[in-house]
Amino acid sequence: MGKNGAILLGELAARATHLDIECSRCDRKGRYRLAKLVARLGEDFPMTDLGTELADCPRRSATAHHERCDVFYPKLAQIIADDQKSTPTKHTL
Repeated sequence: MGKNGAILLGELAARATHLDIECSRCDRKGRYRLAKLVARLGEDFPMTDLGTELADCPRRSATAHHERCDVFYPKLAQIIADDQKSTPTKHTL
């Protein structure tokens, strides 16, 4: 776990193979291979900064907060919750 309790990219890559990303304000979404993200950004990259790094939405820098890109990871909670159960399984979500 990183500073301020942030989940690190390497920790997530140990639990899953892919990560889905979506925007709650538009229909943009994608799927990333965690191994490639770790190779590009490093194991210690905090998940709290990942949305800014990945989002290429034209609204990413909008002045009004309610118009800005709102990136989230729809299956992240499931990956974390499943890992906290008895036997961790590497997810392909």
